[in-house]
Amino acid sequence: MKKFTLFFLGLLLSTQFVIAGGLLHNTNQSAAWARMLARDASTEIDAVFFNPAGLTKLGDGFHISISNQSIFQTQTITSSFPYLNNGTYEGTISAPVFPSVYLAYKTGRWAFSLGFMPIGGGGGATFERGVPMMEVPIASLVPAFSSLGVTGYSVDMKFEGSSVYWGLQGGISFAINDHISIFAGARYIIAKNTYTGYIRDIKLQTDGGDVPAADFMNGVADQAAGGAALATAAGNGMQPIIDGGGGVLTFDQAVAMGVLTPEQSAQLEGGLYQFGFTEEEVNAMNIEQAQGAYYGTATALTIQAAELRGGASLMGDQEGDITQTGSGITPIIGVNLSFADDDINIGIKYEFKTKMDLTNSVPDGKGFQTGIDPETGLPIYMFPDGEVTNADLPALLSVGIDLRIIEPLKVSIGYHTYFDSKTGWAEEADPKEIDNNFWELALGVEWNITKKFLLSAGYLRAETGANQYYQSNLGFSLTTNTFAFGGAYAFNDTFKLNLGAYNTMYQEMTYPASYSNIPYSETYLKHTFAIAIGLDIALHSKK
Repeated sequence: MKKFTLFFLGLLLSTQFVIAGGLLHNTNQSAAWARMLARDASTEIDAVFFNPAGLTKLGDGFHISISNQSIFQTQTITSSFPYLNNGTYEGTISAPVFPSVYLAYKTGRWAFSLGFMPIGGGGGATFERGVPMMEVPIASLVPAFSSLGVTGYSVDMKFEGSSVYWGLQGGISFAINDHISIFAGARYIIAKNTYTGYIRDIKLQTDGGDVPAADFMNGVADQAAGGAALATAAGNGMQPIIDGGGGVLTFDQAVAMGVLTPEQSAQLEGGLYQFGFTEEEVNAMNIEQAQGAYYGTATALTIQAAELRGGASLMGDQEGDITQTGSGITPIIGVNLSFADDDINIGIKYEFKTKMDLTNSVPDGKGFQTGIDPETGLPIYMFPDGEVTNADLPALLSVGIDLRIIEPLKVSIGYHTYFDSKTGWAEEADPKEIDNNFWELALGVEWNITKKFLLSAGYLRAETGANQYYQSNLGFSLTTNTFAFGGAYAFNDTFKLNLGAYNTMYQEMTYPASYSNIPYSETYLKHTFAIAIGLDIALHSKK
């Protein structure tokens, strides 16, 4: 009999709610990005995030940008586990408020900047039916107890989660000359993940009707314990024969010599048959070996009964209420290069690895029990209160080029790579979860229809480097293609409005899985759509 455990969640969920960017980063940090996807060489106010060294190209004065995106995502997980009632699970993630706020003051060769943004997460997810990893352990009870008349199961489950990593960034930019500018700064990150959910009313379907899974398993445990008692009694009953020197006799020899009556022999042999021994095995046993078989069976049944009772304790109603918090600092440096009267602009930014741990805060009994400590008898939780887990954000390198081909047309190219494999959680993983670093390549165009009005569009390709060991029901990374469209309107020299929308299509991936030696597969798919609006304000600009 297998050991029964009920798993609610497998990996940390911090990656689940990342809206755009790498495994943990959000790089969709302005309405201008939402309309063209390539801002890595920006010299406008959103350069506070994308190209902070380029802020020296602003006109002298104060510059402010306020933007918001409303982002909506669906996630579909399809499991082929053969005993599930329904193998398709859909989650919805929404972030109706996803703000980015930037401030910069430019004077002469200097620019001082502040930024506030959700650098990671930023959304909340709801899986009305839970996810496969919650249900597969329950569904596996069907084949485990099919010989006892179990034909199906029912369960009520739900999962909700939210995640946001707020970033507060500050820094200083300096123009060495008309062609070269540099930047140094840092971002302070405050992370918070919350997960709530429940598993209720687990029942097994039998010919006699639905039975609470805990009651059924405790009933089977009682039968196993009763069998252990009978096996022990049978073994004890054979001790006088062994003490009298009859332990080397087979059952037939013991009957022939009058040590056992035919009825006693038949009863002892029949018990062994009931415990799964074959007639050939029983005929070959002597009395001492038969006693060992009874004692061995008693031990196995006792262990089985304990495992069943432990499994039954996990089949009761469970409620989760987990909060994870942490903080870290990201050092940032950058360089901006301008040529050909600024018709060619190159932005380079490097964000160092953010060392960060997340600490669990869990009310008593709400960390989702996965087992019982055999030594103490205390419950084992998947999310123990106070447990600390590494959640480093990887280093990021971005390079962008803006080309003013002709006066009304600008072409922008951006490249990002995230050094995922150098984070603490990736280096600790066994087996390895990251094959290659996540990277993105973006192409955007702007066309000035008039001096006040422009249209823009963009395309972004993102290639994940995560392998099947990284992927989880609540944290999977897929290769994507994103398309964007939008525009901007400058009311005057002070106010500029940005509008954009983008659509992200994900490459469906299928990975092998196994539970209780039952092989199956899981298929992951996402879809994201967002709209954005932002206002840029330039005060006392002398550009």
